[in-house]
Amino acid sequence: MSYLYSVLASIGNVQEFAAAGSGWAGDRMKELGATDFNANQIIMGGELAGMCIVGFEFETIDAAMAGQAGLYQDAQMLEMMRDTQVNVSRRILFRIQSEIGERQGRYGSVLYIAGRPLDDASAASNLELSWKTISEGANGMIGLQAVAAGASPFQGTVVTSTDSLDELMAASAKNFADPEMAKRMGEQGWNVIGRVLMNRLI
Repeated sequence: MSYLYSVLASIGNVQEFAAAGSGWAGDRMKELGATDFNANQIIMGGELAGMCIVGFEFETIDAAMAGQAGLYQDAQMLEMMRDTQVNVSRRILFRIQSEIGERQGRYGSVLYIAGRPLDDASAASNLELSWKTISEGANGMIGLQAVAAGASPFQGTVVTSTDSLDELMAASAKNFADPEMAKRMGEQGWNVIGRVLMNRLI
């Protein structure tokens, strides 16, 4: 599985940042080794509302570290970040542990998961079980395991893409009402500690 270098930042000019990211800046990150690049703005999420989550996917940790270094050595990228008033609050390195469906959608949801880290087989099995109901309101899901998150209360996240948050919330309620899912949460020692809802920018 690959790695996701995730940045939480405030961005003063979201529209200009999204335009650059959809064009030359996204291409530049691919030149620096990123295999995928996306950005979302948190709309509903407590004190995180208005912040943006920017993700860069890399094949290895070394590639992610090199890409991050290359980003901050690129004069044009730094100028764009200054012009759009990017202020980084947090960087996290995740490993993409499981994935199902597609990454496309107008909206996104991030569930923050606390508890014991899961092995890859259990994580994939849980995602497949969830997808039986979540697919009624979503396009795709990604399970992320935190590799370097500092002193964080969560050990992973589940990111879901959708075109309707109402449909996603209805499907999510069915998922957590599933006795098998409740059984796994208890046996595997994990629980959901929060959620944010986002608009897709890139």
